[in-house]
Amino acid sequence: MAGRTIIIFGFSGSGKSTAANSVGELLGLRIIHPSSILRDIIEKKKVDTRNTMHNEGFWESREGMNMFIGRLNDKVPPDVVSDRIILREAKKGNVVIDSWSLPWLAKNGIKIYLKADAATRARRVAARDNITYRNALNAIRIKDEGTRKLFKRVYGFDIRKDLQVFDSIVPTRGKSKNEVVEEIMKIINSKERVVQQIK
Repeated sequence: MAGRTIIIFGFSGSGKSTAANSVGELLGLRIIHPSSILRDIIEKKKVDTRNTMHNEGFWESREGMNMFIGRLNDKVPPDVVSDRIILREAKKGNVVIDSWSLPWLAKNGIKIYLKADAATRARRVAARDNITYRNALNAIRIKDEGTRKLFKRVYGFDIRKDLQVFDSIVPTRGKSKNEVVEEIMKIINSKERVVQQIK
């Protein structure tokens, strides 16, 4: 039987990749960053799900933004290939995945949405990537809306509005990384206690 699967969603700069790393380490689970898989597919490299990175700052760079925008109008975008791979990994279990699409595509797993407003996220991205606030805000807006439109076209769900898939929504504004991770751990423990009681 597959072990636990934790899926963390959030728009750019929400802290989902950082949280996934921390939760995975605390629980001793595999950690998968789909953005790394997507980049490998676009660059026609061999995909290695055992050694993914969250490409901090890459997607906001000029090269990353060009790569991001270039895929949006593909008839079959590389995201579809990436999603098939991470869906298989989610089914195997014993994994934490930070994903833009998996909460809607996967039937299993505890699904958590890390929510933060655009201004907060832009400040985080600007500080993290050493770019101006204006450039960070522009980058996350392009990523947010581009990905939203892509998934609506390819899959039919709206990542801004179709939030019923989540077990919990965690506002992250004004919270430290440790506070966010602590809240996620409480959600996971609570959800798993409920499942055990039902069994």
